[in-house]
Amino acid sequence: MKSSKIVLTMIAFLVASQFSNAQKTADIINSYVTDYKKDRYAKEAMRFGIEVPNKGTWTVNVTGKKSGKDWEVLLSKGLPKTPTFVYKIEYPTLVAIHQGKINALTAQGKAFSGDYTPMSVYNMKGFKPTRAEEDKINPFSFHFWTRGFPEIIPFGAGMTRRAHGSNFTVFYYEKGLRTAWYRVLPKEKVRHDPREQAMPFPIMVIGIKGTTQGTVDGKRVSLSKGQTIFIPPFVHHKWWNETKEATEAILVMFGKGA
Repeated sequence: MKSSKIVLTMIAFLVASQFSNAQKTADIINSYVTDYKKDRYAKEAMRFGIEVPNKGTWTVNVTGKKSGKDWEVLLSKGLPKTPTFVYKIEYPTLVAIHQGKINALTAQGKAFSGDYTPMSVYNMKGFKPTRAEEDKINPFSFHFWTRGFPEIIPFGAGMTRRAHGSNFTVFYYEKGLRTAWYRVLPKEKVRHDPREQAMPFPIMVIGIKGTTQGTVDGKRVSLSKGQTIFIPPFVHHKWWNETKEATEAILVMFGKGA
């Protein structure tokens, strides 16, 4: 009899815990919806879904209409009835974004299309976005998942993910502009995979800490704090850290194809 009570108590605790997490998930998502109502970018209509595995699904409808001093942004349970794109976010990642420990674009960042990410965007069955619609998703992700004005992007050693061989934080992406911060630890090698050594757009690498070694079009180079290296489109480049301290650089990718 006593053991049965213990089992029932454990079940009740687990059910209550799951309900609490589900409610917390909804509260976090609603906090972004509430914030986006005040965002000037909410004047452009956008409808999408949010899926948090084992916690629930939601639809966000940015109508593009004014509601008093704010914009109308509606939140409802379940995925959209009409196919569109969906953010799939693991619960710990959603909490980390909510707490400012990582930003949404960094959570989605990857070197190759097949790479794992704890936050991703997928298209619902029947939704075939145009190139123009696809180009809008990255800047929209930044504005929706970054609260407050002006929008502030913190970055540091504990706010990164790994891609291209080192740790990174994405600042901002939109068509024609990609910006990120890289932290290269001792002995790490960046872009040593031949598939990622030549990009179809110009790149500026801005040294902000330490000295990183590299090659650009086969020429050996060093990038130190206070220096910037320009890399033309389709030029092969790779980097590595020979020092005993982490080096840091800001990456600015721009122009046609970025």
